[in-house]
Order: sequence, then C-alpha cells, then structure tokens
Amino acid sequence: MLSIGRRSFLLGASATGLAGLPVQASAAMELPRKYAGTTLNILSRSSPSVEATIQVGPDFEAATGIKLQYTRIAPGDQYQKMILDLTSGAHSFDVTLYVYQWKYEIEPYLADLSTVEKDVPGAPPIDLDDYPPKLLEIYSRANNRLIGLPMIGDVSFMLWNKDAYRAAGLDPEVGPKSWQEIVERGKRLTKGDKFGYALPAAKAIQCAVTWILIYHAFGGKYFDANGRPDFAGEAGLAAMRTMANELEAVAPPGNLTWDYNEMLNSFLTGQSGQGMMWPGGFAALYDPAKSAVVGKFGIAPLPGGSLLGGTSIAVNGKSANPEAARLYVAWLCSKEIVKRTAAGGTSPARLSSLRDPALIQRYPHFPAVETAMLGETFGYIPLKESEQIHVMMYDEANAACAKTKTPEQAAAALQEKAVQFMTKRGYIK
Repeated sequence: MLSIGRRSFLLGASATGLAGLPVQASAAMELPRKYAGTTLNILSRSSPSVEATIQVGPDFEAATGIKLQYTRIAPGDQYQKMILDLTSGAHSFDVTLYVYQWKYEIEPYLADLSTVEKDVPGAPPIDLDDYPPKLLEIYSRANNRLIGLPMIGDVSFMLWNKDAYRAAGLDPEVGPKSWQEIVERGKRLTKGDKFGYALPAAKAIQCAVTWILIYHAFGGKYFDANGRPDFAGEAGLAAMRTMANELEAVAPPGNLTWDYNEMLNSFLTGQSGQGMMWPGGFAALYDPAKSAVVGKFGIAPLPGGSLLGGTSIAVNGKSANPEAARLYVAWLCSKEIVKRTAAGGTSPARLSSLRDPALIQRYPHFPAVETAMLGETFGYIPLKESEQIHVMMYDEANAACAKTKTPEQAAAALQEKAVQFMTKRGYIK
C-alpha cells in the first residue's frame, strides 16, 4: 500500500512541475545509419499518454536519418483502422500500437521481435527481464511469438480519500482488503452529497472492468475445465450482486451513464471517497487546478488482484522497411528512452523506470504501480473476439445495476450469450 502525502507530492511538483512536463534531452544514443533516407509510417493514437513517445521522435530521426511519419487515430477508431490495414493487404503502416485484447486476432500479421538484436545490428537491447513477467506475457506474447514490446504500462488499483476516511472514523492510512470491506466503508462514507464508491455502471468498458475485478476476487476463472465460459456460477453471481445490490447503493446518482471520465471526476472532486483507477488518471489527480484530493489519497492493489491494461508497439510483418521498423521499436522501448517518455507523462511498463528515484519523486504513485504489476494480476478474457464478450459483460451488469434485471437474471443472460457466441465461433463443440 502507498499513501501519497501532501509533502511528498509538493516536493515532486516543485522540483519538476507535473503538467506539460518537458522530455529532457540526453546524449544521443549510438544508432546505425544504415537505413538513412527511409520513411516509417506509424499508426499511433491521439492520446496524452502516447504523446510523449511521439515527442522524442526527432532524436531518433537525427541519430538514424530515418523519417517518422505518424498518423494519430482516436482510441475508439484505432482497432478498425488497424484491422482494415492489416487484413486488406494495404500495409500502409510499418509500425502500429495495439492493446493486448486484440493480440490473437492480429498476431498472424505481425513480425516476431524476439531476435531483433540479431536482425538489426546496433539496435538497443530489448532487456525483456526488465518487464514484470506476467505483464510481458499478457501484453506481448501470442502463439509462442513475441509480437510486440510493452510501451505503456497500465494496471488497475484502489484509491481512497484519506480526509473522507478520517471524517467517517476510518483509518486513513489503511486501504480496504476485500470488496466487502469496500462496501462497508462505502456505507460509512455515504452521507448527504458524499458517496462511498465511484461506480462506472454505463454500457461501456469500465463497467465490464469492474465486473471482471470482482469476479476474480471471488475466485472466478473465465472458463471451466471443459473450456466453457463460467459466468453464472458462484463468482459471476457474486460480481453481479456486489455491483447491483451493494456498490450501486453507495454510488452517486447518474452512475448508470458513467465510464472512465466520470469515475475519475467523481473521485478527484471529492464526491466519492473510494474508487478504482488506472495510472492514466494521475495527471488530473495531481493537478491542483482540477483535483480536490491532491496529497490526500491512498493507493493499494485491488482486493483479489488487479486487471492489466496497457499498450504495446509492433512491426507489421509485411513492412517494406522491416529492419528500420525493428530499430525504431527497440529504440523507443529501450531503458533510456522509456525513462525519458515516463518523465514526459507516459506510464512506463519497465521496472527500471518505475524504480527510478527521480521519476518516483515526480510521480509518487510509481511504487504502487510496480507493486500491483508484480502482485496478483490477470488479463481480459483471452479470446480473439474479447471485445464482443466485454460488450455482453457491460450490457448485463448495467441491466443489473439499473434494476431492469435481477443479478441472477443478468448472470444467466451473460452466460447464455457467451455460450451461444463461443459455440457459433467454434470454441465450443
């Protein structure tokens, strides 16, 4: 557990500033110029968490003579754009970002990076032992191939408002150890215009994330011994009941339309005294102009384990510039460059950056992120069509929270939909 105090926050903030951090220049890394004159087309995202990785690009161009051409895509449109390019044979992009939920679908179209140092003499070492082992496995490996390198490290964890805890007679330095304890503390925190939990219960991904977290905490496994989904058993029912009957009762009004932004805003304004969060929320949580909880919140891994999110970067297997593309990916994900992009606001996946004293002074939550990543973690459902299953999850969890279905009905419907879908796609005979 990590509690971020006001003093440690202000020390980091006064030393470096927290918004719009510059990426500090460093001595140029020695890189081969064999590919000078090449242009690499990179499918990227229009996202603050990605921007620092783009801002360091001119140093790579200067060192190698390779021109980088970025296409920034809205996060919600990236999947469609990437899949169309890979499957149509257009191969417009040499390098692409991806989230691991897509990896089994895109794996046949991506290059294996496990031998990049051999393939591209002079490329920076990829240092795979510098990543949390489970994170590397979930983000980057598919069908015994290394199809990408982790670029943005993301893991869910628990936040609580220490002032709100103190006012409710709770120990502000000790986070909840179970989801039932979150509920019980939430009841004590709920009074007047203050609430106990920032529940994202919309038909959107953070609602599915909440269901997944509680499901795993109650011992849930996505599939039974026969490979069938197991969503209506004891753990699936517990997840639906906890969300619909307990968390929803201590959540602010309107939560049935909430996704990530509303969840974050409810906690940082002090409306909700507890909530789940991702590292990407810290820019706002640390900003005194936006946040009422600066220096006043604690962080801990979630009870029962934390869900991994995050982004990897990969090389198109049909790239016209395969060696130059591998060189860029190895450089961007190298230890030295990751420290620089982390200073600029990208949440790192490398342990060396999460443990760097200067970065910890600037971002006091890094030890908590490392603890969560090295602790009990799990991924989204490991199917090529995981996104379709997530839609089923949040549709039914939303129905349970809205009281249009009982938790039992919602769990049964989720199970039925998943079985039908997996049978149609050939997973179940």
